[in-house]
Amino acid sequence: MTTMREMVHVRVEKLRASHQQTKAARYGFLVRPLTLILGWTVLVVGVITIPLPGQGWLTTFIGVGILSLEQEWARRLLGWGVKLYDRFFAWYHRQPLLGRIAMITGLILVIWAIFLGIVIGWWHAGGLDVLTPVAQNMGMSR
Repeated sequence: MTTMREMVHVRVEKLRASHQQTKAARYGFLVRPLTLILGWTVLVVGVITIPLPGQGWLTTFIGVGILSLEQEWARRLLGWGVKLYDRFFAWYHRQPLLGRIAMITGLILVIWAIFLGIVIGWWHAGGLDVLTPVAQNMGMSR
C-alpha cells in the first residue's frame, strides 16, 4: 500500500527539479511569485475538494508541496501533515467495519451541515440572491 508521504514526495520532487531549473533561466525572477500563486490556488482547490470523492487530500498536500518550494513553514507543515494523515489511516484501517461506517457517516453529516450553514448564511447576507426564488417556493424568507 502506497502511503500519502510517498505519493506526495514523488510529485513534489519532480516539481522541485523543474523549479530549480526554471529559477536559473532568463525570467527566473518570475518563478517565486508564480509558484506562490500556483501553490495557494492548488491548496485552496484541494481544501474545497476534501469532502468530495477523489483526491482532495492529495491535492491539498500537493498545494502545500508547491508552496514548500519557496516557504520554509510549508515544508515543515507538509512533513507534519502527511505523517499525521498516514498515522490516522493506519489507525482507521484497524477499526471494525461498523465503526468506520459510523465515522464516515458522521463526517459526511458534519460536512453537509457546514456547507448548508455557509450557503444559508451567505444567502441571508444577500450574497446568493439567485436562491431567493427557490427559498420562496419552500416557504422561507430572509
